[in-house]
Amino acid sequence: MKYLVQQLRKYERTPLLVDETIDLSAPARENFSDRLLDLKPLHVTGEISYEKNDQISVSLKIEGVAVLPSARSFYPVQYSFEIPMDELYVQDQETLDAFAQTEQVFLIERNQLDLDAAILENIVTELPIAVYTDEELKEKPISGKGWKLIDEEDYVEPESGDHKETTQNLGDFFPDNDEDR
Repeated sequence: MKYLVQQLRKYERTPLLVDETIDLSAPARENFSDRLLDLKPLHVTGEISYEKNDQISVSLKIEGVAVLPSARSFYPVQYSFEIPMDELYVQDQETLDAFAQTEQVFLIERNQLDLDAAILENIVTELPIAVYTDEELKEKPISGKGWKLIDEEDYVEPESGDHKETTQNLGDFFPDNDEDR
């Protein structure tokens, strides 16, 4: 979804309505292969309007499915999402500098509004850090030698004596030595 600024000028009075299906799977795999295994075609709806002071307002809803690696097994997990995208674009550095640094305003480069890159960045920033397959979510808690994974409601605060013993043993690893300071 790329638009020349000249094309968007005719949408001063009424916004350009967007209802498209786009495929960003190739750039997603190329630029974000550590977070995304695949990105299914996206359905993008919303509007783009050319506002006063040569600013371009973009208000979109992005719906799609990302294929993410499971945090436990690296098996593929289908993750459905719906993300709002509201951004403002300006055409020169002087106008951009007039906005506070906390505001999300972007500079249009080469007289072209490239929404593909912006859409992909919005998706990646909204993806969860960890996902699990359905089977992994159904499994009983994991345990090992001397430990087990428990739910928060099953947690019992350790007795103070046990805690002190453990931390006292750590002192053996860090002897007091004034020469190291």
